[in-house]
Amino acid sequence: MPEKDFVMALAKLVIAAAWADGQLQNEEINSLKDLLFALEGVTGADWAELEIFMDSPVGPEERERLLGEVLEQIKSDEDKELVVATLEGLVRADGVVTDQEQGLLEEIRNSVSDVSTGVLGKLSKMIKGAVARRGEKYGSAAQRDDQIDDYIKNRIYYQLKSQSEEIDLPEQTLRKLCLAAGLLARISAVDSGISDEEKQTIENTLVAQWGLSHKKARVVAQISCDRTLRGLDNFRLARGFFECTTIDERRNFLKCLFQIANASDKTSYDETEEIRKIANSLKLTHKDFIEAKLTIPDEDREVL
Repeated sequence: MPEKDFVMALAKLVIAAAWADGQLQNEEINSLKDLLFALEGVTGADWAELEIFMDSPVGPEERERLLGEVLEQIKSDEDKELVVATLEGLVRADGVVTDQEQGLLEEIRNSVSDVSTGVLGKLSKMIKGAVARRGEKYGSAAQRDDQIDDYIKNRIYYQLKSQSEEIDLPEQTLRKLCLAAGLLARISAVDSGISDEEKQTIENTLVAQWGLSHKKARVVAQISCDRTLRGLDNFRLARGFFECTTIDERRNFLKCLFQIANASDKTSYDETEEIRKIANSLKLTHKDFIEAKLTIPDEDREVL
Protein backbone atom coordinates (compact mmCIF):
# COMPACT_ATOMS: atom_id res chain seq x y z
CA MET A 1 0.00 0.00 0.00
CA PRO A 2 1.36 3.47 -0.84
CA GLU A 3 2.43 5.90 1.88
CA LYS A 4 -0.46 7.97 3.28
CA ASP A 5 1.27 11.31 2.64
CA PHE A 6 1.83 10.37 -0.99
CA VAL A 7 -1.80 9.31 -1.54
CA MET A 8 -3.08 12.52 0.05
CA ALA A 9 -0.70 14.68 -1.97
CA LEU A 10 -1.80 12.95 -5.17
CA ALA A 11 -5.50 13.32 -4.26
CA LYS A 12 -5.02 17.05 -3.65
CA LEU A 13 -3.19 17.38 -6.95
CA VAL A 14 -6.14 15.73 -8.72
CA ILE A 15 -8.50 18.23 -7.05
CA ALA A 16 -6.24 21.09 -8.07
CA ALA A 17 -6.16 19.80 -11.64
CA ALA A 18 -9.96 19.69 -11.72
CA TRP A 19 -10.00 23.36 -10.65
CA ALA A 20 -7.59 24.32 -13.46
CA ASP A 21 -10.10 26.57 -15.24
CA GLY A 22 -11.30 28.07 -11.94
CA GLN A 23 -14.76 26.54 -12.20
CA LEU A 24 -16.42 23.42 -10.82
CA GLN A 25 -20.19 23.09 -10.82
CA ASN A 26 -22.01 21.26 -8.03
CA GLU A 27 -22.41 18.12 -10.10
CA GLU A 28 -18.76 18.23 -11.13
CA ILE A 29 -17.75 18.39 -7.47
CA ASN A 30 -19.99 15.41 -6.71
CA SER A 31 -18.46 13.51 -9.63
CA LEU A 32 -14.96 14.36 -8.41
CA LYS A 33 -15.88 13.11 -4.94
CA ASP A 34 -17.11 9.85 -6.45
CA LEU A 35 -13.79 9.34 -8.24
CA LEU A 36 -11.62 10.15 -5.22
CA PHE A 37 -13.76 8.25 -2.72
CA ALA A 38 -12.41 4.96 -4.02
CA LEU A 39 -8.75 5.85 -3.42
CA GLU A 40 -7.04 3.16 -1.39
CA GLY A 41 -5.84 4.10 2.07
CA VAL A 42 -7.95 7.25 2.54
CA THR A 43 -9.56 7.22 6.00
CA GLY A 44 -12.62 9.07 7.24
CA ALA A 45 -10.45 11.83 8.69
CA ASP A 46 -8.50 12.10 5.43
CA TRP A 47 -11.74 12.37 3.49
CA ALA A 48 -12.89 15.30 5.65
CA GLU A 49 -9.62 17.07 4.80
CA LEU A 50 -10.12 16.45 1.07
CA GLU A 51 -13.72 17.72 1.21
CA ILE A 52 -12.49 21.01 2.66
CA PHE A 53 -9.93 21.19 -0.13
CA MET A 54 -12.72 20.83 -2.71
CA ASP A 55 -14.74 23.72 -1.33
CA SER A 56 -12.98 26.56 -3.17
CA PRO A 57 -10.86 27.06 -6.30
CA VAL A 58 -7.18 26.14 -6.21
CA GLY A 59 -4.95 28.82 -7.71
CA PRO A 60 -2.02 28.23 -10.10
CA GLU A 61 0.66 28.76 -7.42
CA GLU A 62 -0.90 26.14 -5.16
CA ARG A 63 -1.30 23.73 -8.08
CA GLU A 64 2.41 24.04 -8.81
CA ARG A 65 3.24 23.52 -5.13
CA LEU A 66 1.11 20.36 -5.01
CA LEU A 67 2.71 19.08 -8.20
CA GLY A 68 6.10 19.65 -6.60
CA GLU A 69 5.05 17.73 -3.48
CA VAL A 70 4.02 14.73 -5.54
CA LEU A 71 7.13 14.80 -7.71
CA GLU A 72 9.42 15.13 -4.67
CA GLN A 73 8.07 11.84 -3.35
CA ILE A 74 8.78 9.96 -6.57
CA LYS A 75 12.05 8.15 -5.96
CA SER A 76 11.86 5.13 -8.26
CA ASP A 77 10.23 3.60 -11.31
CA GLU A 78 7.82 1.88 -8.94
CA ASP A 79 6.72 5.26 -7.58
CA LYS A 80 6.11 6.52 -11.12
CA GLU A 81 4.02 3.45 -11.85
CA LEU A 82 2.01 4.13 -8.71
CA VAL A 83 1.17 7.65 -9.90
CA VAL A 84 0.02 6.40 -13.28
CA ALA A 85 -1.86 3.44 -11.78
CA THR A 86 -3.71 5.74 -9.38
CA LEU A 87 -4.66 8.14 -12.15
CA GLU A 88 -5.69 5.27 -14.39
CA GLY A 89 -7.88 3.92 -11.60
CA LEU A 90 -9.65 7.27 -11.40
CA VAL A 91 -10.36 7.59 -15.10
CA ARG A 92 -11.40 3.91 -15.30
CA ALA A 93 -13.86 4.31 -12.42
CA ASP A 94 -16.83 4.19 -14.78
CA GLY A 95 -15.35 1.40 -16.87
CA VAL A 96 -14.29 3.60 -19.78
CA VAL A 97 -10.97 5.12 -20.83
CA THR A 98 -11.04 7.02 -24.10
CA ASP A 99 -8.19 6.75 -26.61
CA GLN A 100 -7.33 10.37 -25.84
CA GLU A 101 -7.15 9.68 -22.10
CA GLN A 102 -5.03 6.57 -22.72
CA GLY A 103 -2.66 8.74 -24.73
CA LEU A 104 -2.52 11.31 -21.93
CA LEU A 105 -1.75 8.56 -19.42
CA GLU A 106 1.17 7.47 -21.58
CA GLU A 107 2.41 11.06 -21.80
CA ILE A 108 2.19 11.43 -18.02
CA ARG A 109 4.00 8.11 -17.61
CA ASN A 110 6.83 9.37 -19.81
CA SER A 111 7.10 12.81 -18.24
CA VAL A 112 5.99 12.31 -14.63
CA SER A 113 9.43 13.27 -13.31
CA ASP A 114 9.37 16.54 -15.28
CA VAL A 115 8.55 19.50 -13.00
CA SER A 116 7.26 21.62 -15.88
CA THR A 117 3.64 22.78 -16.05
CA GLY A 118 3.13 20.50 -19.03
CA VAL A 119 2.51 17.54 -16.74
CA LEU A 120 -0.12 19.51 -14.83
CA GLY A 121 -1.84 20.55 -18.04
CA LYS A 122 -2.14 16.95 -19.20
CA LEU A 123 -3.40 15.89 -15.78
CA SER A 124 -6.01 18.65 -15.75
CA LYS A 125 -7.31 17.66 -19.16
CA MET A 126 -7.64 14.01 -18.18
CA ILE A 127 -9.34 14.64 -14.83
CA LYS A 128 -11.75 17.12 -16.40
CA GLY A 129 -12.69 14.45 -18.92
CA ALA A 130 -13.34 11.85 -16.23
CA VAL A 131 -15.38 14.29 -14.16
CA ALA A 132 -17.42 15.40 -17.17
CA ARG A 133 -18.12 11.82 -18.24
CA ARG A 134 -19.35 10.90 -14.79
CA GLY A 135 -21.48 14.05 -14.67
CA GLU A 136 -23.20 13.06 -17.91
CA LYS A 137 -25.01 10.33 -16.00
CA TYR A 138 -26.86 12.99 -14.03
CA GLY A 139 -27.06 15.95 -16.37
CA SER A 140 -29.69 14.95 -18.90
CA ALA A 141 -33.26 16.16 -18.70
CA ALA A 142 -34.45 12.61 -18.10
CA GLN A 143 -32.10 12.26 -15.11
CA ARG A 144 -32.18 15.78 -13.73
CA ASP A 145 -32.51 14.49 -10.17
CA ASP A 146 -29.64 12.67 -8.55
CA GLN A 147 -30.21 8.92 -8.96
CA ILE A 148 -29.90 8.24 -5.24
CA ASP A 149 -32.13 11.17 -4.27
CA ASP A 150 -34.69 9.96 -6.80
CA TYR A 151 -34.57 6.49 -5.24
CA ILE A 152 -35.04 7.88 -1.73
CA LYS A 153 -37.41 10.80 -2.19
CA ASN A 154 -39.48 9.67 -5.14
CA ARG A 155 -39.52 5.87 -5.11
CA ILE A 156 -39.67 5.22 -1.39
CA TYR A 157 -41.20 8.37 0.08
CA TYR A 158 -43.96 8.69 -2.47
CA GLN A 159 -44.81 4.99 -2.58
CA LEU A 160 -45.11 4.93 1.20
CA LYS A 161 -47.25 8.06 1.07
CA SER A 162 -49.54 6.58 -1.57
CA GLN A 163 -50.13 3.62 0.71
CA SER A 164 -50.77 5.86 3.73
CA GLU A 165 -47.64 4.40 5.26
CA GLU A 166 -45.55 7.52 5.86
CA ILE A 167 -42.44 6.98 7.96
CA ASP A 168 -42.35 9.44 10.84
CA LEU A 169 -38.58 9.96 10.81
CA PRO A 170 -36.40 13.06 10.38
CA GLU A 171 -35.25 13.49 6.77
CA GLN A 172 -31.61 12.70 7.59
CA THR A 173 -32.59 9.48 9.38
CA LEU A 174 -34.86 8.49 6.49
CA ARG A 175 -32.00 9.07 4.06
CA LYS A 176 -29.69 6.89 6.15
CA LEU A 177 -32.33 4.16 6.31
CA CYS A 178 -32.83 4.16 2.54
CA LEU A 179 -29.11 4.14 1.75
CA ALA A 180 -28.71 1.19 4.13
CA ALA A 181 -31.58 -0.64 2.42
CA GLY A 182 -29.94 -0.08 -0.97
CA LEU A 183 -26.64 -1.56 0.24
CA LEU A 184 -28.41 -4.53 1.83
CA ALA A 185 -30.21 -5.17 -1.45
CA ARG A 186 -26.90 -4.88 -3.30
CA ILE A 187 -25.52 -7.85 -1.33
CA SER A 188 -28.75 -9.80 -1.85
CA ALA A 189 -28.40 -9.41 -5.62
CA VAL A 190 -24.83 -10.76 -5.85
CA ASP A 191 -25.79 -14.41 -6.32
CA SER A 192 -28.31 -14.60 -9.19
CA GLY A 193 -31.20 -12.46 -8.08
CA ILE A 194 -32.77 -11.80 -4.68
CA SER A 195 -34.45 -14.64 -2.80
CA ASP A 196 -37.51 -14.38 -0.58
CA GLU A 197 -35.31 -15.27 2.39
CA GLU A 198 -33.01 -12.34 1.62
CA LYS A 199 -35.93 -9.93 1.27
CA GLN A 200 -37.27 -11.13 4.61
CA THR A 201 -33.88 -10.61 6.25
CA ILE A 202 -33.68 -7.07 4.85
CA GLU A 203 -37.16 -6.41 6.25
CA ASN A 204 -36.18 -7.81 9.66
CA THR A 205 -32.98 -5.74 9.68
CA LEU A 206 -34.91 -2.54 8.98
CA VAL A 207 -37.33 -3.40 11.79
CA ALA A 208 -34.54 -4.17 14.27
CA GLN A 209 -32.20 -1.31 13.36
CA TRP A 210 -34.69 1.49 12.61
CA GLY A 211 -37.80 0.49 14.52
CA LEU A 212 -40.04 0.32 11.46
CA SER A 213 -43.20 -1.72 11.45
CA HIS A 214 -42.93 -4.88 9.36
CA LYS A 215 -45.41 -3.41 6.89
CA LYS A 216 -43.33 -0.28 6.29
CA ALA A 217 -40.05 -2.22 6.27
CA ARG A 218 -41.52 -4.60 3.67
CA VAL A 219 -42.30 -1.67 1.36
CA VAL A 220 -38.80 -0.19 1.72
CA ALA A 221 -37.18 -3.61 1.20
CA GLN A 222 -39.22 -4.34 -1.91
CA ILE A 223 -38.52 -0.95 -3.52
CA SER A 224 -34.82 -1.27 -2.70
CA CYS A 225 -34.57 -4.74 -4.21
CA ASP A 226 -36.47 -3.72 -7.34
CA ARG A 227 -34.34 -0.61 -7.84
CA THR A 228 -31.09 -2.48 -7.17
CA LEU A 229 -31.88 -5.06 -9.84
CA ARG A 230 -32.43 -2.20 -12.32
CA GLY A 231 -29.22 -0.49 -11.25
CA LEU A 232 -28.28 1.93 -8.48
CA ASP A 233 -25.09 3.98 -8.49
CA ASN A 234 -22.79 2.15 -6.10
CA PHE A 235 -20.37 5.08 -5.79
CA ARG A 236 -23.00 7.41 -4.41
CA LEU A 237 -24.79 4.75 -2.41
CA ALA A 238 -21.61 3.99 -0.41
CA ARG A 239 -20.44 7.59 -0.21
CA GLY A 240 -23.88 8.80 0.87
CA PHE A 241 -24.05 6.20 3.65
CA PHE A 242 -20.50 7.02 4.75
CA GLU A 243 -21.25 10.73 4.98
CA CYS A 244 -24.32 10.32 7.22
CA THR A 245 -23.09 7.62 9.63
CA THR A 246 -20.63 7.26 12.50
CA ILE A 247 -17.76 4.76 12.53
CA ASP A 248 -19.66 2.56 15.03
CA GLU A 249 -22.79 2.61 12.86
CA ARG A 250 -20.76 1.49 9.86
CA ARG A 251 -19.08 -1.31 11.80
CA ASN A 252 -22.44 -2.58 13.03
CA PHE A 253 -23.88 -2.29 9.52
CA LEU A 254 -21.13 -4.51 8.14
CA LYS A 255 -22.45 -7.30 10.36
CA CYS A 256 -25.94 -6.72 8.89
CA LEU A 257 -24.50 -7.19 5.40
CA PHE A 258 -23.13 -10.61 6.39
CA GLN A 259 -26.53 -11.56 7.84
CA ILE A 260 -28.09 -10.77 4.46
CA ALA A 261 -25.41 -12.76 2.64
CA ASN A 262 -26.09 -15.73 4.90
CA ALA A 263 -29.87 -15.56 4.56
CA SER A 264 -30.05 -17.84 1.53
CA ASP A 265 -27.77 -20.89 1.65
CA LYS A 266 -24.17 -20.17 2.66
CA THR A 267 -22.30 -16.89 2.47
CA SER A 268 -20.61 -17.22 -0.90
CA TYR A 269 -17.14 -16.10 -1.97
CA ASP A 270 -18.66 -13.47 -4.27
CA GLU A 271 -20.83 -12.08 -1.48
CA THR A 272 -17.85 -11.96 0.86
CA GLU A 273 -15.79 -10.07 -1.71
CA GLU A 274 -18.64 -7.63 -2.38
CA ILE A 275 -18.89 -6.91 1.35
CA ARG A 276 -15.12 -6.41 1.40
CA LYS A 277 -15.51 -3.76 -1.33
CA ILE A 278 -18.27 -2.05 0.61
CA ALA A 279 -16.16 -2.12 3.78
CA ASN A 280 -13.34 -0.40 1.89
CA SER A 281 -15.78 2.14 0.45
CA LEU A 282 -17.05 2.89 3.94
CA LYS A 283 -13.46 3.53 5.08
CA LEU A 284 -13.49 0.57 7.46
CA THR A 285 -10.35 -1.40 8.30
CA HIS A 286 -9.49 -4.99 7.46
CA LYS A 287 -9.91 -5.75 11.16
CA ASP A 288 -13.47 -4.36 11.05
CA PHE A 289 -14.18 -6.58 8.04
CA ILE A 290 -12.81 -9.72 9.71
CA GLU A 291 -14.74 -9.07 12.94
CA ALA A 292 -17.96 -8.73 10.96
CA LYS A 293 -17.22 -11.85 8.91
CA LEU A 294 -16.65 -13.88 12.08
CA THR A 295 -20.24 -13.24 13.15
CA ILE A 296 -21.15 -15.88 10.55
CA PRO A 297 -20.33 -19.47 11.68
CA ASP A 298 -17.46 -21.16 9.82
CA GLU A 299 -19.76 -23.84 8.44
CA ASP A 300 -21.95 -21.16 6.82
CA ARG A 301 -19.12 -19.56 4.87
CA GLU A 302 -17.67 -20.79 1.60
CA VAL A 303 -14.48 -18.90 2.44
CA LEU A 304 -13.08 -19.19 5.96
